[in-house]
Amino acid sequence: MPKYENESGGQEGSFDLMRYLFLINERKGLFVSIALVVMFSALVISYVMPRKYEAKSILFIEHNVIRDLVKGIAITPSMETKIKAIRVTMLSRSLITKVVKQLDMEVSLKEGVSVDSIIKRLQDTIKVSLDEKRGVVIIRYYDSNPVLARDVVNTLTRIYIEENTSLKRKESFEATKFLADQITVYKGRIDDAKKEIDEFKLAAGKILSSDEVSVRARIEEYQDELEQVRMEINSLETSRKVIINSSPMREKITSLEQELTQLKVRYTDQHPKIKSLKSTIDELEKEFSKNRESQMNQVYRSQEYQSLKVRIASLRVMEERLEDKIADNKEVLLKMPKVQTQLAELERKKEKEVLIYEQLVSRYGQSEVSKEMELQDKSVYFRVLDPAVVPASTSSPNRPLIDVLGIILGLGLGFGVVFMLDMISPTIKSVDALREMGVPVLAVIPKVKGSLYVVKERRRAIRIWAIAGLGVMIVLSFAAMEFLGLGFVDMAIKKISASNII
Repeated sequence: MPKYENESGGQEGSFDLMRYLFLINERKGLFVSIALVVMFSALVISYVMPRKYEAKSILFIEHNVIRDLVKGIAITPSMETKIKAIRVTMLSRSLITKVVKQLDMEVSLKEGVSVDSIIKRLQDTIKVSLDEKRGVVIIRYYDSNPVLARDVVNTLTRIYIEENTSLKRKESFEATKFLADQITVYKGRIDDAKKEIDEFKLAAGKILSSDEVSVRARIEEYQDELEQVRMEINSLETSRKVIINSSPMREKITSLEQELTQLKVRYTDQHPKIKSLKSTIDELEKEFSKNRESQMNQVYRSQEYQSLKVRIASLRVMEERLEDKIADNKEVLLKMPKVQTQLAELERKKEKEVLIYEQLVSRYGQSEVSKEMELQDKSVYFRVLDPAVVPASTSSPNRPLIDVLGIILGLGLGFGVVFMLDMISPTIKSVDALREMGVPVLAVIPKVKGSLYVVKERRRAIRIWAIAGLGVMIVLSFAAMEFLGLGFVDMAIKKISASNII
């Protein structure tokens, strides 16, 4: 049994650290081998990985004082809009393609490598970050060739500024031209709307010149006059009938009929006077019937009848005129709401066109000022604060970090393997384990090692731990040299490469 088990007496749970150290010591060869393999593998990987250089440029977006002076007059893009559009524009295929062509990157293409693959690699490698608080754009690019990294960043920045300036000017010209065309179109639409309103007013002038109250008052006035005219016509018609029935023979017959009526009150129909009077009336009726036409012509030719006839005819004409006036005014009253609604709709249509026209004229003036500002770069311009330079040191791989992580990973992996081997071992590891199994423990016999064995084990342990310490020191030395910038390995590689070339 292990020594710590005998000494613990079943309380080894309080000495877990000692147990782990004991496990490492028991399998120190395996632990150190795994740790050194991992550490040196990380060291080799850090030198095998291709070196990348980072080139960086800082682009500042600056407002001009004129922008504040023309605020509300000219239209200029906001800072937020410009900054958000930069990333998309810089990484666009068209801009990256121009960078590739200007740097002649397609000339150095290897066999089987296409221009599209270079463009895709640049789009994936170039990083555009925004610092909105400072109002700057940071462009980064990583490449194994430091000169190429610098040229890519500076070329991209320069092309973007040139393209952005050219695009702003083109947009300003196009916007001004578009507004001028629209102003002409809406001026014609306003003229058409005015013409339509004038024609409508001319056609509905009678209705538009009246108001509902006055029309209703006129209708009532005409109706009163019409009532009086009709009453007068009825009176004259009655008088005419009286004249028609007032011929001498008819008057005599009427007188005899009245006398007959009075006699019937006193006598019966068989009375001689009544019979005589009836006979006289019948004879007069027959005579009147024979001479009716001459009798009526005599009445019609009379001055009184002709006067009545003329008066009635004139009143009939007046009646028709009053009826026409009433009908016309009622029609005006009926059409008035519709006509007013149509006129209001035409006026609203014209006002809409006028409103848009005025806005276009205002925007046209703003566009002219904006165009001049863009032509002279008076609104917002870009300034390169820090152009990219040839990087003096690599940005990746981070060799000191890789070496330190290799040491940590090696120690961790070595301990993990040792611990896992101990966990899967079927041996009894403590007295408590036997007791939990129900096996009575009478005594614990310690493992006795010979002096010669102990000496050999001690020498072996010293060699193993010395090798482990040396390996760690070597890895840490390389990490420290890289951290301090003393890349002896790279310098040696360069010298060997240079000598081979010569």
